[in-house]
Amino acid sequence: MRQRWILNLVLLGFILVLGALAFYTQEQEKAELPKLTDLKAEQVQNIRIERANKEGIELKKDAQNAWQMTTPFQLPANHYRLERLMDILSHQDYTALTSTELNLSELKLKPPLASVNFNPLKVAWGDTSPINTAQRYIQINDKKVYVLTDTHYQQLTGDATSFINLSLLGEEAKIQALKMPNYDLVLKEEQWTVNTPFSADEIDTSQDAINTLMSNWQQAQAYHVERYIEGPIEGEIQITLKAQKQPLHFAIISLSPALVLARPDK
Repeated sequence: MRQRWILNLVLLGFILVLGALAFYTQEQEKAELPKLTDLKAEQVQNIRIERANKEGIELKKDAQNAWQMTTPFQLPANHYRLERLMDILSHQDYTALTSTELNLSELKLKPPLASVNFNPLKVAWGDTSPINTAQRYIQINDKKVYVLTDTHYQQLTGDATSFINLSLLGEEAKIQALKMPNYDLVLKEEQWTVNTPFSADEIDTSQDAINTLMSNWQQAQAYHVERYIEGPIEGEIQITLKAQKQPLHFAIISLSPALVLARPDK
């Protein structure tokens, strides 16, 4: 009986080793696949997103190498979402379709459901695979067709506002002046001056308190961004950033239960 147990354990160990070896070999084969494109994310300077029956989205890098949306809004772009989108360029887990008789119309690649131009390189998204709906057909530069796990299409076909930076003032913003209802603050010679109808007993106007206030504004992040619908407002906030001549204008839509701001000019 003891010898049988030993034999069973040896066989089990042998099977586990074979399984591990097969898994390792498969992973090695996956890793050896070339990247989907030769274009590197850091080389991309312009992005244009086209979606069927929806407005296009255009984005570009500015002089500081930060992404800006230029169409349909003129606002800082969500760099995290763009980095995720550009992951497609170096994707290595895919299946290339080699048939020369592919019906691109049936695959919904002609015309595509969505496409992205990264500089001159075009990636088009088609239909999901009938074998595995988690996978989707894509085409590179109107030539090669691939099937890969779909992680981008939903993002591409969402509202353009999903590509807007959630940072209220953009990255590394430095406030020079802040004007709110009942408050007017200006930075002069590294000191904040305050103009307010409230007395010093009613509000804390110390430099430490103001520095904390400015830090909060400079790092403010929105929970959500949506399109502006014109309606009544409760006031206005003007923020002037360093190296900018014109202030940013924010309309106060609501103060409670959460602060809701709008940029009607954008």
